[in-house]
Amino acid sequence: MPVSRPLAADLARTIVDLFTAAETRLAADLARMLAAELEAPDWATRKLLAIGGVRELAERIVRRLDTATGAEVEQLLVLAYARGGQAALDELGRLGSAVPSQMTAIRRDLPGAEAIQRLVFSLVSTLRGTHLRITRWALDAYRTVVARASVGTLLGVETRRRTAQRAWEQLLSDGITGFTDRSGRNWQLASYVEMATRTTVAQAAVEGHLDRLGSAGLDLVIVSNAPQECVLCRPWEGKVLTRTGDGGSRELQLPHTTRRAQLVTVDLAGSVAEAITAGLMHPNCRHSLSAYLPGITKAPTNTEDPEGDKARQQLRYLERQVRSWKLRQAAAIDPAAAKAAGAKVRAYQARIRAHVAATGLHRQSAREQIGTAR
Repeated sequence: MPVSRPLAADLARTIVDLFTAAETRLAADLARMLAAELEAPDWATRKLLAIGGVRELAERIVRRLDTATGAEVEQLLVLAYARGGQAALDELGRLGSAVPSQMTAIRRDLPGAEAIQRLVFSLVSTLRGTHLRITRWALDAYRTVVARASVGTLLGVETRRRTAQRAWEQLLSDGITGFTDRSGRNWQLASYVEMATRTTVAQAAVEGHLDRLGSAGLDLVIVSNAPQECVLCRPWEGKVLTRTGDGGSRELQLPHTTRRAQLVTVDLAGSVAEAITAGLMHPNCRHSLSAYLPGITKAPTNTEDPEGDKARQQLRYLERQVRSWKLRQAAAIDPAAAKAAGAKVRAYQARIRAHVAATGLHRQSAREQIGTAR
């Protein structure tokens, strides 16, 4: 079986669900606290005095995340690495007579314990790095809503409930932000956790797969074709890469896999590390790597599908809008705002149905639910 990021994507779901549920719960609890006693003349004073409760709420959620993530991360990365290794064994088995028989008989103990621990430490550190931002967002969001509602009421321009609702909608739209990756891109909490977790889980699966191929004496792999590919991956589709060798494209003269006396020309595009650095196997990438056998493996050609990628990205946008409006509806302070948000949900769902019908894409209803990462 070729190895790809989706091979272990379901394992990342556990961690992503923890954080998305925490974000949703925090937003709803803060809205509930703000809505209490909203008609009281001294509402702003009461809410500011309750700021300690907000801090306690946020810190309690963070403690739950901290307790849950450590063990979960190690377990899911070990499973991902093992899946990658098993995928390689399955692949070797299907290659049959094209691969020397001793290769298909390899059943060594799981290698890579050191690599797994390195990945565990990296991911746990990344996830714990979100905790301070979660607490700060809760406090800042709470203070912002109280301040805006107080000013709006004093000026007599609208009710405190309506002003609080508008301020809260803006905060929900922004989400818990402030996370920046190595490329300088800014993320919301759910998106950042999904990106970090799926990237590390996929890396574990890929390393398990490549390590197992290496133990079978195979160094070359080929990149699959994936419909609707993005511009980062498109240059690598159907290309041959080396697991361990140097980067850079070049021609190799290698023995034919089954006729060892015959040499075949292999166009090497570079190394796996080089391709990954250039963008291949990015978060949500659907490409896979599989063993390349000189003289046997046929590379896919004419695989470009730029319009498919545009259609898929539009579907992702519509899904994000549905989730955003569902959250606004669930945490609404003002009943009128809840009704309006429900209408927005239905409107965007109608657009999804039309888009899917026009493009032939598959609708994933789970991605339209609150708590699903971006």
